[in-house]
Amino acid sequence: MASLSICTLLTSFFLFVKGDFVLQSERQCGTYLNPVEERVLDVDELDVFSHSGNQYYASKMDCILTIIGKTYYQWEVTVTQLNIDKYKDSCREQRAPCCNDYLKIFNSYRVDNARLFPSVPWRGLCGTDLPKQSTFTSTQNYITIQFNANPVEDFMTGFVIHLRQYPRRNSGSEFSQTGYIGGWNDGSLTELQIDWSDQELIPGDYQPGQDPTFEYDPNGIPCYECIGCKRDYFRTTDIGIAVRAGCYVCTKEWLQGNAQATRQCLSKVGYREKLRTLIDTSGSGSVADYRGCKTFLRGVQGTTYISVCICDTGHCNKGVGLHNSWMFVACHSLLLLLCFIL
Repeated sequence: MASLSICTLLTSFFLFVKGDFVLQSERQCGTYLNPVEERVLDVDELDVFSHSGNQYYASKMDCILTIIGKTYYQWEVTVTQLNIDKYKDSCREQRAPCCNDYLKIFNSYRVDNARLFPSVPWRGLCGTDLPKQSTFTSTQNYITIQFNANPVEDFMTGFVIHLRQYPRRNSGSEFSQTGYIGGWNDGSLTELQIDWSDQELIPGDYQPGQDPTFEYDPNGIPCYECIGCKRDYFRTTDIGIAVRAGCYVCTKEWLQGNAQATRQCLSKVGYREKLRTLIDTSGSGSVADYRGCKTFLRGVQGTTYISVCICDTGHCNKGVGLHNSWMFVACHSLLLLLCFIL
């Protein structure tokens, strides 16, 4: 018994340190009314667990978690373990499985049955056998996972999902999975269902297959873009450095104590998303719109210090450093004074 308790503690500690997610936890069990979003910027692979600390998942819990990755990335979602609902074959009004407890995975930033990944039944996943198709690919950099357990104790060990994010290459539906993402696929109105015809806003300049992110502003500013270029005084002719037009803001960010920086061109939506990935070091929480350079906390556990410069003229983003040395300022002032005297 003592060894089991020690193993449980070590498992819980490992999950915390690794930065993996646990649906049935105080931090990550969101609801319809109080959604929870986790942003993953400092790791490309992680696992999502139904629960931790106990052998079996808890009953009477409906947990919803939205996971948002890096901008212009997409998720590969693989169900690696499934052990849900002991009573899935005890059906009264339908054919088995009933899925009294269920796991649903959505290609969406919210619970929406119309956005279930293809081949995920509208009743959800349950049982002890992995589905025939257990790997799915998101179309954007977000997914939503719902784990619903009814009031009956099942004494089942739950699920494990492995997530991997990588630069977006395709929509996810054409090459890696079958089925139509975004259509009505269950006929049930018990959970929100939205397709393109019901979206709150569709950009007026939308053309299928062209700029699916709607992030180009024809009246925007140009910004340098590069990853791992020098924080200051980088050469704009170096390979890997590009200029992008139509930006809302330009950014420059670097880890504390690191001389290498990442420069980006962000749309207004991308900028707001960037702010939501940052935590104020004073502990006040959300970061408000600003211009200039500040230091924040970032990461799954909020333990990484990062400096972020935001500008709307391309100034903080350019190759030449902004800060002149005191010697240069003194000499320049002296020269101006001599010119005035003479």
